[in-house]
Amino acid sequence: MMRGAAAWRQPVSRQGQSGVVLINVLVILALTSAMVFAMISLSDLSIARSQRFSEAGQAQALIAAGEASAMVALRRDMEEGAATDHPGEPWAQIAQAEVRIDAGRFALQIADAQGLFNLNSLPGSGAAGAQILQRIVAVLDLPADVGPRIIARLAQPAPLERLADLVAEAGLEDAEVTRLATLVTVLPGRTEVNVNTAPEALLAVLADNPVQANALAGRRARNGFLTPADVAAARVILPPGVGYTSRFFALRVTVTVGETTQTAASLLQRRRDAGGPQVAVIARDSGPGGPVPLPD
Repeated sequence: MMRGAAAWRQPVSRQGQSGVVLINVLVILALTSAMVFAMISLSDLSIARSQRFSEAGQAQALIAAGEASAMVALRRDMEEGAATDHPGEPWAQIAQAEVRIDAGRFALQIADAQGLFNLNSLPGSGAAGAQILQRIVAVLDLPADVGPRIIARLAQPAPLERLADLVAEAGLEDAEVTRLATLVTVLPGRTEVNVNTAPEALLAVLADNPVQANALAGRRARNGFLTPADVAAARVILPPGVGYTSRFFALRVTVTVGETTQTAASLLQRRRDAGGPQVAVIARDSGPGGPVPLPD
């Protein structure tokens, strides 16, 4: 009887062992499948990451090409059209609305940065500069204390670096700075306002006469640009700090390659030295506003 009982239990033990082996095999298969899936996933991520790096590199190359084309155009303008700067010149015609290219999309904006009133020109401009700022504040329907706050900030030794810094450094509101940006800007040092690119509202502030400013804007629209003779013929008296040429230009290039979009904004400065006309990038920003806001 004992041998019979032992014989009856032995097959049960082998069945249990077979079940354990099966479970182990299934666990190993599951682990192997998980490892294969993880390897495939990592491979896909690596491929996607490499593709994004490649797209970013192509976008940067296209941005550099757009920047280079603007610099070439501005340098040539110094050689061929140094007497005046206006939107009818070739440097302004390189602007490109968004278009499709083989790699994706491309857009380029360029603007004369001296078409607005440079706040860094205020120190040393005396009462005349303060009056112009107050008229700008009034025209934009901003609180009267905005002007004194800006003047107090500019009385500090360090120049203003960005218009947006007025929020932290002069206590202005974001909305106030946004409205100021339609007529004022921030550029290195003192600069003249180019009457050939200034908006009519700023011309009215400078002339302190909306009717005369409208006449000047009309003459500019007909002729394409203004000269000192045009201003004299219109019997408009403009304050010091007004000119007809520019040294600073704002550039923004936006490129999309595949799923990657990159935007670069640059402030270009041109000058003439012993080697001839020179154009250099003096500020670069990848943010939405850029070193100098471009007009809409």
